[in-house]
Parts: sequence; structure tokens; C-alpha cells
Amino acid sequence: RQVNMDYSFVNALTHNMNNILSIISFYDINCSYMKKLQAWLSDNRFIWLPLNLAIIPGIGMWHVHGHQSSCFAQYSPLFIPGAGWVEGEIIETLWSTLNIVSRSAQGITSPHQQELLDFHMNDFNFIKM
Repeated sequence: RQVNMDYSFVNALTHNMNNILSIISFYDINCSYMKKLQAWLSDNRFIWLPLNLAIIPGIGMWHVHGHQSSCFAQYSPLFIPGAGWVEGEIIETLWSTLNIVSRSAQGITSPHQQELLDFHMNDFNFIKM
């Protein structure tokens, strides 16, 4: 089961989603995950999906090539209207930059770790502008 993913996904879909009727969701294993999501959530009384929200599943370009050919045709962002060419791996590409500062964060307190990571992520975002 993907309990942490379910919780994160549902919380993201319930935050600031007024007047949004459809979303495109990218996940490495969306081909199997979306098939079972509704069944998992129907048994859960704590989290649920918005009723009128259409979820279009996709797999980022980096991962979709490792799946079966049928997955490529169905879940590739190139074939999803409105998606275009989406890597879908933004978090994984940020890890390499955080690895550089991870040794510095090991010997400091939690608030200082948060400050250090915030500083580096803000700097990374500034550089992308």
C-alpha cells in the first residue's frame, strides 16, 4: 500500500483547489497506483478525494521509458492534452544539490537544519529565475 502517498496526494488536492475541475498527476508508478487508489480511499474514513475532480494520471518522461510500451502510450505526458514535455522529476533533481549541504546539516540542531535547507532551496529557486 501507498499510505503516505495517499495522504499527501489527497491533502494536496484539497488545498486551495476552488473551481479546479481536473488535474494531471505525475507519479512514477501511476499505471498501477491510480487503478487501486479509489478502492483504497473508499475504505478510509479519514481521507477522501473531492467528488467532482477529474484526475488524469501521467508518468514523467524519465520514468515512463522504463515501463511497458502500453504505459508509454497511455501515461506519457506527450500524449496527455495540455501536459506537453514534462520531466516530472523535480524533487529528484533537487536532491543532488541538497547532497552537497547534507554533511553540514548533520552536526547542527533541527531549527538550524531547517534554516540551512531553506536558504539553499531559496537560492536554488533564485538561480532558476
